[in-house]
Amino acid sequence: EQWYQRRVREAVVSTQSTGEERERHLEEKRGDILAEKVSYKKMMEQKLETISHNREVISQETAKVLEEKKKLRSPPQVRSTELDAMQRKLEEKRAERMKLKANLQMTMNSLPVKRTVNLEAEKRAMEERRWKELEQSRGTGCSDVHQISGTQRHPPHVMVT
Repeated sequence: EQWYQRRVREAVVSTQSTGEERERHLEEKRGDILAEKVSYKKMMEQKLETISHNREVISQETAKVLEEKKKLRSPPQVRSTELDAMQRKLEEKRAERMKLKANLQMTMNSLPVKRTVNLEAEKRAMEERRWKELEQSRGTGCSDVHQISGTQRHPPHVMVT
């Protein structure tokens, strides 16, 4: 009987057309590809879990090291009256320095205003001299007219404020 079953199978296989063989071959390939995808996905998940675990361990270790460094750097919390007095003195000096800085800043801010006023006065005086010289060189005697009418002599392009 076994011989008979084998012969039947061989007969069935030989009767399959090439299209059926191709279809069976494609199904096998699809199965292989799906199996590879599943195994690749599992491998990537394992790698991600490993990376996540390692990051967590590293961050915990870093936190421990930073905490130890912080403990080493911080001075003991012993306060004395001498230390308090030094702290007060330091604060007083800081306040005095800030006050001097503010006064200096105010003085520096007021200097440009004074200088501007002086420059404007000098400019007006120079302009006045210039007009007198022009009037004298022309000999028109316009200065008398200006003095009588009470108007000031300014060129038309100069605005007086």
